[in-house]
Amino acid sequence: MPKSTDIVADTLIEAGIDHVFGMPGGAMIFFYNSILERSDKIRSVLARQEGAASCMADMYGRLTGRPAAVVGQGAWIGSNAAFGIMEAYLAGSPMLIITDTSDYANLSLHGPYQNATGDYGAFDLPSIMRSMTKFTTVATNASEFIHGVRLAVKHSITGKPGPTAVICRWNAVGEEIEPGSVTPKLFPLKGHLNVSPPSISDEDADKVADILIGAKNPVIIAGRGIHAAKAYDQLLELSETLGIPVATSYMGKSGIPETHDLALGTMGIVGQRAANGRIAGADVILAVGTCLAPENTKMLATDFINPEKQKIVQIDIEPLNVAWTYPVNVGITSDARFALSKIVEKIRENGAKIDVAKRIEEVKKFKSENGYFAHDLLTSEETPISPARVVNDVDKLVKEDDIVVLDTGNNRIFFKKLLKSKRAGQVFAGGGVAGMGWGIPAALAAQMLNPKRRVICGTGDGCMMMMLHCLETASQYELPVNLVVLNNSLLGNINDFMGQNKELITEYPEVDLSSTAKSMGCVGIKVKEPKDLEPALKEAFESDRPALVDVTTARTPHFTMM
Repeated sequence: MPKSTDIVADTLIEAGIDHVFGMPGGAMIFFYNSILERSDKIRSVLARQEGAASCMADMYGRLTGRPAAVVGQGAWIGSNAAFGIMEAYLAGSPMLIITDTSDYANLSLHGPYQNATGDYGAFDLPSIMRSMTKFTTVATNASEFIHGVRLAVKHSITGKPGPTAVICRWNAVGEEIEPGSVTPKLFPLKGHLNVSPPSISDEDADKVADILIGAKNPVIIAGRGIHAAKAYDQLLELSETLGIPVATSYMGKSGIPETHDLALGTMGIVGQRAANGRIAGADVILAVGTCLAPENTKMLATDFINPEKQKIVQIDIEPLNVAWTYPVNVGITSDARFALSKIVEKIRENGAKIDVAKRIEEVKKFKSENGYFAHDLLTSEETPISPARVVNDVDKLVKEDDIVVLDTGNNRIFFKKLLKSKRAGQVFAGGGVAGMGWGIPAALAAQMLNPKRRVICGTGDGCMMMMLHCLETASQYELPVNLVVLNNSLLGNINDFMGQNKELITEYPEVDLSSTAKSMGCVGIKVKEPKDLEPALKEAFESDRPALVDVTTARTPHFTMM
């Protein structure tokens, strides 16, 4: 007779979930047995720590729009894996978490080792998971385990995507059960997943079209929702139809290729001057797939975005995000792809005549005057090497088909500001909680899903030290991912904000990360001189093995990018 774990494993296959990231432990050992019996349909990836597993699953969700499964023992899912789960929760990535309470059958009331039920002598895993998921349920028997997973898959992709969790009591995992005896009755899973996202009404589309047509100096702000909805073509079509320039939030970077004439780059305190200038001078702002968070709006500065002087139209799949940080003239709950398509349709029906060519020339002139992707240090010959020089040399080698993953800390600020995306959907960045090291396992997942594409991750030594074990994972799974490390032996972003005696807590001895990479079966290259940088990058990028380029860089403060 099949066990509950067999039926759940088959449910993952039925849901199109073909990757499981995690580490076996607790009752999940038995679930892994069922997964491994189906290894021809489900790829099980052994991470070296649950935090890396959840970051991999986060990237899987961003790339595919489907949840991957994160599987492991309760204590470590609620602690280590929280890293990627929180990122997915705040960034809006689908993810399915399956874990256990490690209550060892009937011993939950007697404080067994690693007990997660929330009883006396145990920690409260359900409460932990509910704080960072859209949906969490506790399965006390086989039927609840099976139905819980089915509902968790549905909820992870319905509306704004996000992580969901099924926490199993010990008996729920090992119980034998025939599919026909599961109660309530099981129906084909497809019927639970046939839920269309919210869509803009014709009336609202007409309103937005009229506002955009009547605007003298409109601008579009595109956020991460453009990536989630894969609304790249629709965004570009609207921009080109009326000649409206497009700025992006940090997580919306590459929502439009930054090589496009109407692209303004990222906005905010360390954004492009062209993006910030056009937003501040706009009479109409169309914000799509962004909640207009403080870090993207100069901490809600009224000399940047001012609803008393500007008309704001905001579109987001999550109704609570609309009119959250600013009052709006029109607020719409809709999938970005549906909304932009309908708005373009209404604009064309209107037949308005807009001199698009003139607008494009004005935008190009404004970008030139405001140093679009320009910086004095891009070609610097100084040593230690300027971070700007590193990004510039990487940027010259990035091809349109490449995937670029940005990590967190000061390294991401340099890459965000100075690396110009060459196609829509090229750049992915951690910005939900923006934890150090996110980019490294995320890049591994991107390479797994795109074996024929080159994946480049810009990261820092602080991030790398937290995820060194990912080098071994990359080597084990033969993932030719490229890690470019800005190594200044400093917690740079923290150092920038600290006062007296900061060196006692932000500085540390330099580690030769290139040698560490070699010890784990990867290509490792150390660079200390600017003249050696481009050859080293080319060697790494052309390798068919995982490669790490360890660049000794200057301790340049992030505010030099402002």
